[in-house]
Amino acid sequence: MDNNGQKQNITYSDFEKLDLRIAKIVAAEAIPTSEKLIKLSLDVGGESRQIVAGIKKQYTPEEIVGKYIVIVANLEPRKLMGEESRGMLLAAGDDERFALIIPEKEVNSGTCVR
Repeated sequence: MDNNGQKQNITYSDFEKLDLRIAKIVAAEAIPTSEKLIKLSLDVGGESRQIVAGIKKQYTPEEIVGKYIVIVANLEPRKLMGEESRGMLLAAGDDERFALIIPEKEVNSGTCVR
């Protein structure tokens, strides 16, 4: 990172590797043993998928169900607090204060972000 907090430049071909998609949150559940994590069940264009996100300090599970978010769909799966996470949601901010990246207009789940 440089002094402005920007990371090193990547090539266009590096960017092309990302699969950013719109996903609808169909269910959300706080992970009781974690101060930060919420387990999300998503609809990604007819595909059901689970991700675990560190958003509990800003959002309750009840308020995010039904929202459309942007996810990195091709991130390698990973276990967090014993739960498999198959992607990562996008948010802006820092660890204490942030906002989900959501589409400005209605878009179908599964739509590619480009």
